[in-house]
Amino acid sequence: MPFILGKTVSEIFVNRVKTTPNATGFSFKNPKDQWQEVRFAEFFDECRTVSFGLMGLGVQPKDRVVILSQTRYDWVLSDLAILGAGAITVPIYASSTSEDVAYILNHCEAKIAFAENQVQVDKILSQIEKIPNLQKIIVFDSNIKTGKNEIQTLSTLKTIGRREEAKSPNLFEKNLRDAKPSDLITICYTSGTTGIPKGAMISHENMVSVIGDCCKTFDGFLRPEKETVIFFLPMSHIIGKVESMATYTFGWKGCFAENLDRLMINMSEVKPTLMFSVPRIFEKAYSAIQAKLDQAPLHRRKLFSWAINSARKYHLALGKKHRPSLLDSSQYSLAKHLVFTKILARFGGRMKFAVCGGAPLPAEIATFFKMIGLPLLEGYGLTETCGPVTLGAPAHFKVGSVGRPLGEVAIQLAQDGEILIKSKKIFQGYFRMPDETAQALDTSGFHTGDIGHLDEEGFLYITDRKKDLIVTSAGKNVAPQKIENLMKSRKYINQFVVHGDRRNYLTALVTLDREQVIQYAHEHKILFSDFSGLIKHAKIQSLIQKQVDEVNTQLASFERIKKFILLSEDFTIESGDLTPSLKIRRKMITQKYKSELDMMYSP
Repeated sequence: MPFILGKTVSEIFVNRVKTTPNATGFSFKNPKDQWQEVRFAEFFDECRTVSFGLMGLGVQPKDRVVILSQTRYDWVLSDLAILGAGAITVPIYASSTSEDVAYILNHCEAKIAFAENQVQVDKILSQIEKIPNLQKIIVFDSNIKTGKNEIQTLSTLKTIGRREEAKSPNLFEKNLRDAKPSDLITICYTSGTTGIPKGAMISHENMVSVIGDCCKTFDGFLRPEKETVIFFLPMSHIIGKVESMATYTFGWKGCFAENLDRLMINMSEVKPTLMFSVPRIFEKAYSAIQAKLDQAPLHRRKLFSWAINSARKYHLALGKKHRPSLLDSSQYSLAKHLVFTKILARFGGRMKFAVCGGAPLPAEIATFFKMIGLPLLEGYGLTETCGPVTLGAPAHFKVGSVGRPLGEVAIQLAQDGEILIKSKKIFQGYFRMPDETAQALDTSGFHTGDIGHLDEEGFLYITDRKKDLIVTSAGKNVAPQKIENLMKSRKYINQFVVHGDRRNYLTALVTLDREQVIQYAHEHKILFSDFSGLIKHAKIQSLIQKQVDEVNTQLASFERIKKFILLSEDFTIESGDLTPSLKIRRKMITQKYKSELDMMYSP
């Protein structure tokens, strides 16, 4: 049976329910620690009840309703219920500060907010005097203080919904079918590395265009209604939003990971065939594999080395579009059986490929997973493009590239290398920000702010963010992301932030993989009382200097890191160093660590 498409997401959803009502759409861990499955027909009925509950609270078409929660079943339930009321979902990252939460609630003038738990409710209540339009907070978790009039549980909302449904039982489905391609489905606020959040207005047409082109890319590689996907990306991020909406087209079973700490355990339980991810997941997996290998007996290390060499020969022949020799094919098959299947079992053992985006994927890691039989398909897009506008195809992708343009996407490069895009996927503008919209959208297309180039086959390569480009005092243009990605692939390095704008050489702020460094210290009998003391030890400084020196050999002289400082604490969202989508806030970090940076340039 083919994938289900339509003119709107609402139409796709209704047709999915009618086509495969008894197929499992979602699965999540219940309080008894068991995987509970929800059929599409059951999901539709529950959505209808919640949607009528919203209408009973006075939600009208085009109203904005916020979801402030981690990724969970109630997120997708509320999202479709909002759509069924003709309203617009406004997601907020669960990691957002109370000030950011208040700003978005106020800016979009939300009447209703879904909140995951007491922590998220408290963020809203601490700023409630600054949010005059908010009328109700609907809480997912039942163990919540509901003494205040503006707070009620999801179960209470369902009770209202059942009462409201009796008045006009067909209104939910009518709202879904009456939706137009130009109608908004979400206002997705960009986290922004600088400035205040901007609400990107995304329509049905935008989302349907992305999902339709993904169908063409994955045709023949994904089976309708037969795949299993594990959800863990924030659905407040555009990739997570697309992933959730694509469920109704592909008909896969979406399993909600309990949390990031239990992701690998959950994968071994549900055995996904596909996942949408960010590079950090595979960077950590690669680091864990390398650490385990370092501790393995000599014969195991030799076996692994032989397996990797066999895979390299096999894929080298495929890359040259030759048929691998019988010997190479046989050795690769044996390598998979003896070595690679054990690694892939960590991901459930059934993964066909993973779609990776949101940040650059180090080539070393992409190559490794390609060789062991788990292709990582990179894509490129922004909130303003409703997710991917380029994507590597399972049949044809290149390590280091973010793929070729999808469908009708037209990419041009400005004189300074900035990527300009024209497509049906481009957003309608920033909500109530006409000046910012005019800056981003003009006759040449959408200005992405990213620098890149296209190869002779049309594959796109991202060099850096336009605003992140470093210009040294000698006038050399440096792309910091290139250097940072090379450094992050080293065993002991966790985060790496390059500095040097208008300076005569480059420096860096570095955080380390705490677990790996402590293990190294134990193995080399380095005494320490705490981690901040350990990173100052001469042997640790020398260890990281060696790794930096190794990467420096791959760089031009003006790109090399001359000095660095090791930090004891990681850059985090909570500290303000990272955006909710885990992008580096360079301006913030530069200001915060000004004295440390200046010290590296002192005589």
